[in-house]
Amino acid sequence: MVRRLAGMPAALGWARVSMQPALAAAFTGGVGVLIGESLQSGHLVSEVIVRVAAEGIALALCVYVHRWVVPPAMFAVLALPFASHAVVDPSGGAIFIDAFHILSAGAWAGGILALATLRPPDGWRGEEGRILLARFGPVAFLAFTATALSGALRAAEVLGSASYLFSTPYGLVLAAKAAGVLVMVAMSAIGWSRGWRFTRWEGVVVLFVLAATALLAAFPMPPVYSIVELLGR
Repeated sequence: MVRRLAGMPAALGWARVSMQPALAAAFTGGVGVLIGESLQSGHLVSEVIVRVAAEGIALALCVYVHRWVVPPAMFAVLALPFASHAVVDPSGGAIFIDAFHILSAGAWAGGILALATLRPPDGWRGEEGRILLARFGPVAFLAFTATALSGALRAAEVLGSASYLFSTPYGLVLAAKAAGVLVMVAMSAIGWSRGWRFTRWEGVVVLFVLAATALLAAFPMPPVYSIVELLGR
């Protein structure tokens, strides 16, 4: 997404960040998940195999072909919910919300993380830095709104009761993740008014939120309630 924004007229060559490090990290993490699952349960989840294969194809295309990278990368992103918490509630709605949440969070938080690695010629207060921020702003706002709404929907469905937010390991990590997101929003608001001075620190907060997201998969989920039970509550 950042590469697309940088390629808009007038093009910003310095902002066309390489996708290779992110794809390599995704593929390495996927392989680690496969190894961990094989050691823990003795079998592999087919959805995870498909996702890791798509990440491997995207990485190979990025390194050797330099074209057609986005389709397999997007396929890997969309395959992620099928091997995550959505499996506990395999309804189409839950999987769709998870996929929508992942895509929007990638555009928002992933975009911030990519910006944190860039160095504009005259800094973020310079003309080219402000141009990129102006292009990213509307996308970030829409992506954050979509991320917040979809995340709230899934959290309400998974937790069922607000008491689980602070009485279960899953809820505590989710609360920490939400706190990190609020910090990101505050830093973004301050950064816009001061020429994005906190870009790299905001990238650190993004890493914290990603770590919290990864930890959510390690804790047992609270009891899942049906929609009738949720309405009754």
